[in-house]
Amino acid sequence: MRSLRLTLSAAILCILPHLAQAQEAWPDRPIRLIVTSAAGGGIDLMARILADGLSRQLPKAIIVENNGGAGGLVATRLVAKADPDGYTFLFQGPGYADLPFIHSAPGFDVYKDFASVSLVAKYPLVLITNPSLGVKTLAEFIALAKKSPGKYTYGSSGIGGASNIAMEALDRRAGIELVHVPYSGSGQTSAAVLAGQIDITIDGLAPQLGNIESHRVVPLAVTTLERSPQLPELPTVVETLPGYQYPMWVGVFAPGKTPQDIVVKMSLAINRAVNDPATKERFKELIVDPIGSTPSELQKFVDEQLVFHKKIIEQANIKIGD
Repeated sequence: MRSLRLTLSAAILCILPHLAQAQEAWPDRPIRLIVTSAAGGGIDLMARILADGLSRQLPKAIIVENNGGAGGLVATRLVAKADPDGYTFLFQGPGYADLPFIHSAPGFDVYKDFASVSLVAKYPLVLITNPSLGVKTLAEFIALAKKSPGKYTYGSSGIGGASNIAMEALDRRAGIELVHVPYSGSGQTSAAVLAGQIDITIDGLAPQLGNIESHRVVPLAVTTLERSPQLPELPTVVETLPGYQYPMWVGVFAPGKTPQDIVVKMSLAINRAVNDPATKERFKELIVDPIGSTPSELQKFVDEQLVFHKKIIEQANIKIGD
């Protein structure tokens, strides 16, 4: 038995230098960045901007792979089960905090199967209505909705999506009762508001700026804590409903057992990439605020998001059958 222990110990001592050398050489081949949305949308564009910036910071290319199946569930499962070798990462937004609670069997443990790498960016959402509704402020809309519970409708990009959670959080904070009308994407939801088929929705500020400037929709408020520089006269939701905020965000995550030194190297590379002037300018065009956090800063933020989303999902009884 003693000789067996000695043999195993010797084998481990032989392997360790090679493992350390492999980590020091990281990356020695292209890195996959799995994006939880289809190609062509805002999240995908942000991922590609980041990948381009990272390719200038790292010696190997970043390959963006899109997989929007089941609202990002398929991609999230894929990364959760991927080899933790530093060559597969997840590019995910608020869905990261939704999926564990809207699915009874998500297929991963969000607390164990991922390692936080970096909070890449945050950006505002904006509440919009059709002009025919006749309201100009969020307070006016809330007053209208309180007079007729269940009469007014809000649209979302899908059950359990960011706009669904953000609107349910607003309903509860405002004490109003709106009817949820889910669509298959934000483009359809926006079209429904323009056509007067639904009363209100929440969407990214960037895709709605043209509609706002042409007065095709009425903006009521942005969801971030601070007003947007693009629309400085537009209030935040929190100015009407104290305590409310819903920033959109995107972050990078690794499989849970990825070596910490690789996680840190990737985090530092992301920080350099998003703060590169060329990358910052491209994010600015999308009305996105680049951040580039440490792993611990992202983990703290994610922990808060998980608590917040779990509460709203349970209160609104948002579930998707598995």
